[in-house]
Amino acid sequence: MLRQLSNSKFLIPAMVILAILAAGSGFYVSLKQSQNQSALTVSQAPNIEGLFWPNPKQIREFNTLDQSGNSFGLEHIKGKWSFLFFGYTHCPDVCPVALSVMAETYKQLATRHKNIQIIFVSIDPERDTTEKLSEYMAYFNEDFIGLNGDPGIENSLTKQIGVAYYLNNEEQTENYLVDHSASIFLLDPKARFVGKVSAPHEAEKIIQQFTKISTFINAQN
Repeated sequence: MLRQLSNSKFLIPAMVILAILAAGSGFYVSLKQSQNQSALTVSQAPNIEGLFWPNPKQIREFNTLDQSGNSFGLEHIKGKWSFLFFGYTHCPDVCPVALSVMAETYKQLATRHKNIQIIFVSIDPERDTTEKLSEYMAYFNEDFIGLNGDPGIENSLTKQIGVAYYLNNEEQTENYLVDHSASIFLLDPKARFVGKVSAPHEAEKIIQQFTKISTFINAQN
């Protein structure tokens, strides 16, 4: 009887310890699975062409004018997916081609997404007046937004995105050309620079790339 009682004294603590170990083991496995799932999500990001993750650049406050002469700043890109193209209205080839493709892209995407916008940012503000931008945007799509970017300003979108351009105007003529990027840059609804679509541009390619990027970003929120 005494031996049975003595054994039970050791048996109960041992069972408690085993239960604690089992619970701890289950928690560790659950935590490990959660970590692995998170790691898998992030590890999949590099397979999405043009995606900037896991540290997308946050766009800071900026202020410029749109083609109607209205102030345009950070609050106008929050809550929407923004496709940005940097160019100038006197561009003979790259800009018209890109904007024509974007017009077709927008036409297809707008039927499925209500929170997208196409923004043309001028890198030639001296020639690209609000009147010129208004006429230029209307030619491609009246919903397009044209910004007199003023790239020399510290917090301009041109500087924040890091768009390279060069004015070929050594002879000080009015018909100078500007070398610039042909890429389309993507901002998410949180005003983060999350992706880039490289040239050459095709509507179907842009839509596919945007769908992959937006699906991934939405899953992280």
